Amino acid sequence: MKYSLYILGFIMAVNAQDLKTVRDEKNDTDMLVGIGRRSDITAGEYAEWYTNEYDGYQGDEGIISASKDFLDQIKIETFLGTWCDDSQKEVPRLYKILDQMQFPAEEMDLIMVDRDKKSGQGLEDGKNIHHVPTIIIYKNGDEVGRIVESPIESLEEDIFNILIGAPLEHNYLDWEPESRD
Repeated sequence: MKYSLYILGFIMAVNAQDLKTVRDEKNDTDMLVGIGRRSDITAGEYAEWYTNEYDGYQGDEGIISASKDFLDQIKIETFLGTWCDDSQKEVPRLYKILDQMQFPAEEMDLIMVDRDKKSGQGLEDGKNIHHVPTIIIYKNGDEVGRIVESPIESLEEDIFNILIGAPLEHNYLDWEPESRD
């Protein structure tokens, strides 16, 4: 598993130009699909929601500061939909928390998905991505926890609990896809 994350990181770096803008037929707006960077959602039509949430979020500074001690060997994958209200709320807040933790930007992969939760790169395959955002935290290449759609307590508290190894039952823990008969 550890080596597959390194390979995934390499593939993502090579394919970073594979971010596409596609039309969201449900609300007739553009959405990003593929491997992205923070700068993809801090500019253009996405900047307003990003900036509003990032600037307006006031996390618990004590928990954020305490989390800094547990960041060794941590990598994060964040699956989001630019069309999704929860992604528009939680991802900018996540970035603010990570900035305050001084988490290295290169240790978080940003994967944009369409309404079917597909990235066009297959990066969601085998990861049970069914609601967004899904924030997966890895330590030494192994998944140690995830936050699905919204936090249980607060974003920074859920991250802290995952980092210290406290059990966290995320939203939709028992989720199963609907049968399509």
